[in-house]
Amino acid sequence: MGAKDDDGSVKSGLGSLSGSSGLSKKQRKARTAFTDHQLQTLEKSFERQKYLSVQDRMELANKLGLSDTQVKTWYQNRRHAKYEYEWLEFYL
Repeated sequence: MGAKDDDGSVKSGLGSLSGSSGLSKKQRKARTAFTDHQLQTLEKSFERQKYLSVQDRMELANKLGLSDTQVKTWYQNRRHAKYEYEWLEFYL
């Protein structure tokens, strides 16, 4: 058996048996629930421009109350979904 940790859990070579390794992992942000207004604005913007410059992305994020990263990720996901849809439509 291993030595006991401060909280009483038994430590093994790979961390405690209670499931906490003692190393802090970066917490993932909860999934964003976009409002209808945000989605409509993002879709209209996407129809006009498939890729945004950093300046355009920052302006759009500011306008919608989102982070730059949220807009960037939405655009990446949307481009991928468009590609998949077109690919399926072509091959089916």
